[in-house]
Parts: sequence; C-alpha cells; structure tokens
Amino acid sequence: MYKLSRILLISFIIVNLFSCTREVIVVKAQEKQGLEKLHAEIDYYANDPNLKNAFLGIYIASLENPKVIYKLNEHRIFVPASNQKLYTTAAALHKLGPDFRYQTKFFAKGTLSKGILQGDLIIKGAGDPTLSGRFHESKDILAEIKAWADSLKEKGITKIEGGLIGDNSFFADDILGTGWSWDNESYYYAAQTSALSFNDNCIDFTAEAGSSAGSPADISMNPEIEYAEIINNSRTTANDSIYTLAFWRERAKNIIHLDGEIPLKAKPEKESITVEKPAEYLLAVFRSVLKEKGIETAGKNIVISRKDTALYQDADSLYTYYSVPLSDIVNVINKRSHNLYAEQLMKTLGGLYKGKGSFRNGASVMKNFLTSSGVSDDEIIIVDGSGLSRRNFISPYSMAVLLRKMAHSSNFDTFYDSLPIAGVDGTLKRRMKGMRAEGNVRAKTGYVSNVRNLSGYVKDKKDRQYIFSILVNNYTVPTSYVNDLQDNICNLIAEFGGELQ
Repeated sequence: MYKLSRILLISFIIVNLFSCTREVIVVKAQEKQGLEKLHAEIDYYANDPNLKNAFLGIYIASLENPKVIYKLNEHRIFVPASNQKLYTTAAALHKLGPDFRYQTKFFAKGTLSKGILQGDLIIKGAGDPTLSGRFHESKDILAEIKAWADSLKEKGITKIEGGLIGDNSFFADDILGTGWSWDNESYYYAAQTSALSFNDNCIDFTAEAGSSAGSPADISMNPEIEYAEIINNSRTTANDSIYTLAFWRERAKNIIHLDGEIPLKAKPEKESITVEKPAEYLLAVFRSVLKEKGIETAGKNIVISRKDTALYQDADSLYTYYSVPLSDIVNVINKRSHNLYAEQLMKTLGGLYKGKGSFRNGASVMKNFLTSSGVSDDEIIIVDGSGLSRRNFISPYSMAVLLRKMAHSSNFDTFYDSLPIAGVDGTLKRRMKGMRAEGNVRAKTGYVSNVRNLSGYVKDKKDRQYIFSILVNNYTVPTSYVNDLQDNICNLIAEFGGELQ
C-alpha cells in the first residue's frame, strides 16, 4: 500500500511538472507569436497598395535593449521636413546646455550728460529669436522692447542725439536657407534670419469684412508702425460668396498686398507676413517705443552687417538683455514646429563654434555632433535647421541613432519634454485621440508637400520605451491618410505587451 501511494505521488508530481512545463512552453510560444504578429501587423501597413508609388522608411527598436522590432529601407535617405528640428535641438542642447540664454547687449558710444547721450546707441545682436511677447503673460509683442526702453530710462537717458546702430554682424548675409522656395517668402514659416530679430520677423495682420458689400476689407496690423506699405485690393462680398482673401509680399520689398474677397459675415482672418531686412524692422520698432516712453532720438537708424572692432572703441556697456533659457526655446521649436527659431539656433551654433553665424557653419557643427554620436556620414545631409529645404536628407536609422543617443544624455528630460504628446499638445494635439497611443507617444511631426514624417518615442502596455521613425516621401494620397498609417503603427506598439526576446 505504501509503495502504491508513493508511486501515485511520484506520478502526480511528474504529470504536474509536465503540465507546468507545457504551460511555460505555450506562454513562450504565444509571446513569440505576439512579436511575430506585431511584425505582421506593421507589415500590413507598410505594404499598403495605396502607397505603392511612395517612398517609405521605418525603424522601430526597443530603448531598453538592442532588439529591433521592425525595419524597412532604414538606411535609405529621405527628405525629413520638420523632423530636421530633432537634429537641430539635440545638437544645441549638447553644445550649449538647456540653461543657455541669448544676450543682446547695449552700448553708449559718446558722452552721457544730464540725460542726453551725445553719440550713438549700439544694439549688438546675438541671434535671439524670442523677442515677440510669446513668453509674457500679456502676450504683448512689444513687451521686451518696452523693457529695453525702461532700462535706458533707469540709466537716466532722455535723449539720444546720435543714431540707433544695430550690430547685425554675428550672422552672415545668407538670410534664407538653401533650396527654400521663392513662393514661401511672404509667410511666417519662411521668415528671414537675422542676428537682430523681432516678432518672428513678421508683421501680424487681421482682416475682416468691410461695412458693406463692395467696400474693401478692414485691416489692422501689429505693431502699428510705418515700416511696410500696405496695398489693399480686397473686396467685401455677399454672405453666400466664396472666401478668397490672401496676403502676400513683393519679393525683396516691404510692400504687402491684400487681394481677394471676404463675405460680409466671415470671421476675421489673421496672418503673419514676413518683412524684408528684419534688423532694420527691429530698429524702427525700437525707435517708436522709445518715443512712446519719452526718449527722443535724433539720428538715423543704421544696421552694421560686417564686424567692425572700431565700432566699440570708447563705447560703454549700458545693459544686457537675457532671453529665456534654451530649454524654453527648444520647446517652441519642437512642439510648435517653429522654423525661424530653429534657423536662428542653427546659425547661432555656427557663430559660436565657427566664428560666423551662417547656414553652412551651423550645418558643420550639427554634423560633427551627429557623426560623433554614431550617425553615419552618408545617411545625413544638412542644409538648414528647420527642414523647410528639400535638400536635407536623413535615414530612419540615423534618426534612431539620435533618439537613442538623446535617451542616454543628461539633456534627455529637456529634449523629451519638448516633443509633442499624442492627443494632448503641439502638432500632435489632434492625432491618436481615443487610441492607447494617446499620451504614450512623444514625437516630432514633419511636413512639406508630399512628405509626411513622424519620429520619436512610444511606450507599450508594460511601460517599456521604444524609439521609432516612420518617414513617408512622394505620396499622392491625402496627407490625412499617411497620418492614419503612422498613428496606427504607433498604436500597435502602444498596445504591445509581449516579450521582446
């Protein structure tokens, strides 16, 4: 009896061990199948016949280990559009640090006596793109300029007998990026770069219907200064007419047109139009604010575009204006996809590390950073900082290398926090709503005509982080279709809960 019980016990143990082993094998097989299923589901989107004429590149990998989840054309190069901003902001954070601040310096060249500056006031630009009121609660675009004037009043200055001299020499004269399209020049996303910049180098307009049909549209502008000539050829029309109102600026001139028609009950239209010669624009605005603050200015506005050491001989330092920190600047660049901020930052890198703030020098600094980070030299071509040019090229793999590099950087928190959050803010605010990817994707969008890209980080069900880059060039379907493809692939990762081995 004892022997029989022992035999039964041993048999029971063996059966249970076999059963447990079988369950482990089944679970492992399911986990493996889960990864294979994920790969197959991504394949489904990557092989969409509606994109047969498009150029598609994908790279998805775990951030916790070297496991590659999916790759397609990962070493081929694509037009990045605004994905380029990830390279620009990463390089700037690495080279300058998140606490870097731009410094705009003021000098008095002459004698200051009884409130009168018997000479010139010099403003030395360093490329600060933030003079726009964007970081002030009031959102007054003149906020910083008014602070400049108040600082001069605190120094006792009531009159400037000389001129306002803007030292714009920190940047080179390449005001527009290589390959930028001429028909974009009127619009805020293609604003000219300048070491002295104001209000994104734009004038802000609001146009609304006139008082009656046949009358021109009413225009208001901010700031209200006579820097540009406004030609209003618009017309107010009946309520059932089509809205065709459009602003545009003549090339190389500060002549801005408003053409087209606006129905009587149409909502006001807002548009920011670029200016020619931004440094002169800033000086004109500053002179206007000085007048409002009770400081007289007698001389002319002069912009210096070449370094002139003699300019500062016998000049006394008056005041230094500090911008918000770089951490705030990269937030605007990535969440809002702000082109001018990115270009100013790129040229700043060129000026600080190559002696002149040019696109070429900025690109050189960026490329040195990227190659030292492990990005292959033949998988990236840089000509601007924003991605507006179609002469930039990147590969999905080079983007993944950058994202992994930043994830192990002391600047990662700043970089990560600057990225739009799916369904929450920035350029991803309206995407991935209602999906598990909502709130779990931090990524940079990129768009120029027939180019739609998305690269960044995504968390899965187990809170594991992945890097991804989905680049789509030369598509002919609606851009919303490509958005859906990218969103669905991100959501597949967000919903994944299997093992990665």
